[in-house]
Amino acid sequence: MHDPDETAVDDAVRAVRAGDRNAFAVVVARYQRRMFALAMMITRDPSGAEEVAQEALVRAFERLHLYDARRPFSPWMATITVRTAQNWMAKRSRMTALEGDALSPNGAAPGHADPLDALIVGEGDRELWRAVSALSAGQRTVIMLRYRQDMSVREIAGALGVTAGTVKTLLFRARQRLRFALGEANVERDPR
Repeated sequence: MHDPDETAVDDAVRAVRAGDRNAFAVVVARYQRRMFALAMMITRDPSGAEEVAQEALVRAFERLHLYDARRPFSPWMATITVRTAQNWMAKRSRMTALEGDALSPNGAAPGHADPLDALIVGEGDRELWRAVSALSAGQRTVIMLRYRQDMSVREIAGALGVTAGTVKTLLFRARQRLRFALGEANVERDPR
């Protein structure tokens, strides 16, 4: 599937590599929201997702010379975002262990609405995405990468640093949980 803005992104990447640092604004405009949404599904924390998206953009800019222009840009950005989010989660986990957890089990401060509500608003199927948000972090991540970022199993495996078999297993289990959560009447529903 060809992304209509991919040509503009490719042109911007070439311009940045040629020395036009301002051309990176095209990449930011195209990917910032997508990166935030992906980070939000992983971190379940709006400020954390914002931090992850910003850090991922900085990392992408700093490592643009490593990007293989023969490959699609979106999976490369998703990989950076996922790994940055994983690092953020690990750091947060270490800090929580040291400081104690003042958060509720879903990651929101006590008495506050679920931070995923803002992300889900406007989605075609709120029920489906609420079910996705209830999945484990690994399952949420593979569902988002597969169905929202249109990445292949191989690309997801590369992004997460796991085998394709692991990705297939996570997808299978996530789909099972979604079928259960949405009820047997919706078994044929595709989470796109």
